[in-house]
Amino acid sequence: MRRRYRTWALAYAFVAPTVLLTVAFSLIPLAMLIWRSLYGGGVFDASPQYVGLDNYRQMLAEGGGHALGVTAVYTAGFVVLTMGAGLALALLLNSKAPGVARLRAPFVIPLVVPVVATALIWANMFAPQFGLINRLLSLVRLPQADFLSTPGLALLAVLSFGSWQFFGQNVILYLAALKSLPGDVLDAASVDGAGAWRRFTSIQWPMMRRQTLLIWVVTTLTGLQTFTQIYVLTQGGPDGATRTALYYVYNEGFVQFDTGRANAMGVVLFLLSLLITLGQIWLIGRVDRAR
Repeated sequence: MRRRYRTWALAYAFVAPTVLLTVAFSLIPLAMLIWRSLYGGGVFDASPQYVGLDNYRQMLAEGGGHALGVTAVYTAGFVVLTMGAGLALALLLNSKAPGVARLRAPFVIPLVVPVVATALIWANMFAPQFGLINRLLSLVRLPQADFLSTPGLALLAVLSFGSWQFFGQNVILYLAALKSLPGDVLDAASVDGAGAWRRFTSIQWPMMRRQTLLIWVVTTLTGLQTFTQIYVLTQGGPDGATRTALYYVYNEGFVQFDTGRANAMGVVLFLLSLLITLGQIWLIGRVDRAR
């Protein structure tokens, strides 16, 4: 009995530092965020006044609702592009085509290069007249466009850069999932006459459902938290077309110095992320039970 208590004590001793750090740097700041979202005033106010849910109403009425809509559109496009491109390239890299193995390194480069540096490169690519994309459009006799100053095109430009920046991680995750599949099953299917598409739809894709859902969770959270790409390329413009929820938090808290609305948006974004993640985890559990 004493040995059992010592075993549990040792286990809790190893876990305690992580728990304490999580409480100190995650749970306590979260509680302070929720508490501060109920008070008005700026970041430098020594005695903020309690306003209840007024910060949430003002936040939704003064640009916050639009920012949440932009976040939803961006995240949906981000998930579709990064997961689709990641899966397609992982299947290509997993094939036995000659020279394909040498193409693995380029997909890792966007993950290791600083986001600000690559964002500046993409800003020059989208520049009017002398930008690479407009030059390519002029070569094929298409009209040039000011991508970063046109509302619809600005969001598309930011989405393109964000997807390029992140899809390499999905390539790695999908490739690892493909490598973990039992080779004898695929070989047996090939012997039975199943082509590449049939092997993918009937064997590989069903066996990767859990990995795909986990990738979906990580990709969705990344899309919801996008900030650097927008800050460097468009700064939320033009006319708020690329102002996401996290950029709204930055603008209200550190530019307008209205921490009440910034904290309110932070709480809403946290709750949305939590609900979406819980729903995705529930779906993963259903998939596991169905297998």
